[in-house]
Amino acid sequence: MAGRFSIGGWRSRITTGVGGIAAIIAGWGIGLFELKTATPPPVLSIGKPIAAGEWTLRLDGVRLSDRLPDGSRIIGSDRRAIILHLQATNRTALTSNSFVRAIHLDTPIPGVDAQPTPYLQRDHLATGELQPALPEDMTLVWTYPAGTQVPPRLRFSIDARSYRSFDNLYAQPGWFDPQKIGVIALPVAPAGPVANGGAS
Repeated sequence: MAGRFSIGGWRSRITTGVGGIAAIIAGWGIGLFELKTATPPPVLSIGKPIAAGEWTLRLDGVRLSDRLPDGSRIIGSDRRAIILHLQATNRTALTSNSFVRAIHLDTPIPGVDAQPTPYLQRDHLATGELQPALPEDMTLVWTYPAGTQVPPRLRFSIDARSYRSFDNLYAQPGWFDPQKIGVIALPVAPAGPVANGGAS
């Protein structure tokens, strides 16, 4: 019984406890240091091609409107639209619409759509998948509550996925592991006519 409550035993336990606490604090410190010193994503250029994994993207401009690219009114009079003009080129051998998930509206706007709706600029129709190796002028549309203040510049981030000929999880080839490759801030243009003859 005496050995169980010996001074040496208590010292050992206290030393172990202090060491554990010190390790936790050191871990927090390293994590905070890494977070503070993490390299920010590069700033991308407006109107310049961006190599983004299976896509080449070019972001040209953004504006606000009370109409969709096809000229129709937004369903519900209490919504307006953020319209991003871009060009997307599918670099793969298969039709795809994954560029929609590669572009993120990073500026926080209350009530904005979680995902944009893509439209072809040449016919202003909502579209699905794009053909390989065929550059397409597109618009991405996010709607948001009317009356919400939108900043004069909107920030977007771009993700790129990497190709693997054999993935350990799915046991098949494909594009995996999206990584943020850069950010771009676009000035919001005054509302005006949609390109190629659509309504504003």
